[in-house]
Amino acid sequence: MATSLLQLHPEHRPSYRDHLWPLPSTRLLRLSVTDRCNFRCRYCMPAEGVPGISHGELLSLEQLAEMVRWLSRYTSIERVKLTGGEPLVRRGLEHLVAELSTLPRVREISLTTNGSLLARQAQILKESGLARVSVSLDSLDPERFAELSRGGQLKNTLAGIDAALQAGLVPLKLNTVLQRSTWQRDVPMLLDFAAERGLEPRFIELMRTGTERAWCDSEFVAVDEVREWLEERTPVVSIPTPAGVPARQSQIRWAGRLLDVGWIAPRSHPFCTACERVRLDARGRLRRCLMDPEALDLVRLRQTQGDESMDALYTYLRRKQAPDGMDSEYAMSQIGG
Repeated sequence: MATSLLQLHPEHRPSYRDHLWPLPSTRLLRLSVTDRCNFRCRYCMPAEGVPGISHGELLSLEQLAEMVRWLSRYTSIERVKLTGGEPLVRRGLEHLVAELSTLPRVREISLTTNGSLLARQAQILKESGLARVSVSLDSLDPERFAELSRGGQLKNTLAGIDAALQAGLVPLKLNTVLQRSTWQRDVPMLLDFAAERGLEPRFIELMRTGTERAWCDSEFVAVDEVREWLEERTPVVSIPTPAGVPARQSQIRWAGRLLDVGWIAPRSHPFCTACERVRLDARGRLRRCLMDPEALDLVRLRQTQGDESMDALYTYLRRKQAPDGMDSEYAMSQIGG
């Protein structure tokens, strides 16, 4: 009688690399540790927020670590990015980082955050094994920042960035969602800030995720328009972009410093064919794409006996395909960052 894959000792079970079925590359797992956020950014969710996950549905950090352990064993995942909501509102996050750091096939753990709680956690996260952070920063104007985040304080995010740099969580990337009404004011200020601190700015096209369609359509600006504006002021030189990285890379000289700049253009230049991401939300549901309407419940799947769970996982991953458009009725925090 044939032995089930799941009956084998973990060290003796084959990974998907040994399996005959071809799978799309899944090197990066975006792991949402919570759907909660202390901001209500206009491009992320409606002003009233979204219904939260009940306590009974939220997986413990230990359960999330076990999910990642299992996925890293049977897929090609080698990097984990912690997301939310805002991941730093989840208590004990450093313990999850430390646990993930023990996984033999995971070579990097990073974090994406609004930075408001980072000042008091940066050092312990670094000591636990966190490699680097990406911080959302859409404006350096305090009033504009508060308006866009619906209550956030710019000074807290800036303190978080400084603490991350001091702790060595680098390279530190700034994620800026471009908006037509303000980008010509915000972009030069952000480039000045990045040049002063040695950061990597990344400019991102606005997508609709749980927000009003009319506002998203009116505020959309393609990254090419921003890049052309920059080219009128300084040379913008394209540089090779690593495989699977969504940001097209370039270098510019700004404020006397050479900056790496990333351009993320999911609407004007979709990168779906090179995507190596999958997403796991705080309830244990796997998604192949931010816009994926179908999720795979790993909690239920792990209860399946024998090879059925492996068959279901591989079948789901093999069906990964480009979405019809960058538009979702779900808020970003509900999907998993």
